[in-house]
Amino acid sequence: MKPDTPLISHLKRPLAFLLRLSLGGLFIYSGLSKIGQPYHFAAAIQAYQLLPEFFLGLTAAFIPWLETVGGLALVVGCKPRSALLLVMALLATFIILIGLTMARGLDIDCGCGLLADRQVGWRVLAEDAILLLMAAWLYATLLPRSSVA
Repeated sequence: MKPDTPLISHLKRPLAFLLRLSLGGLFIYSGLSKIGQPYHFAAAIQAYQLLPEFFLGLTAAFIPWLETVGGLALVVGCKPRSALLLVMALLATFIILIGLTMARGLDIDCGCGLLADRQVGWRVLAEDAILLLMAAWLYATLLPRSSVA
């Protein structure tokens, strides 16, 4: 370690690695739990009362695979920046949906696939916002060296 190099820069690489694995694992787990229970996830989507019934099955089939593929790409390290863009888009969508649901006063399960009976509310919103911030930090950390000023 050079004397003029701050310790934090040496910790950034392992921290980014652990964060990438954790975020990827979380999305794999969430996606697989929804793939394993498609009717339960479709019911959770329906409870939001935002989609016409025609799109429920398609959405319930598509979203878990996006989560799983994005998580796998993060864990394996295959196109991690692209995977992070996908994860950030999913998280931003979840945050918007949770906010709309809270504003409408619906008391429903979030459908996150992480724990049974997690109600939509400030806690779930804050958790998703923290995950989004972590993914954004990781995305910025993985910028190619030539593009960092």
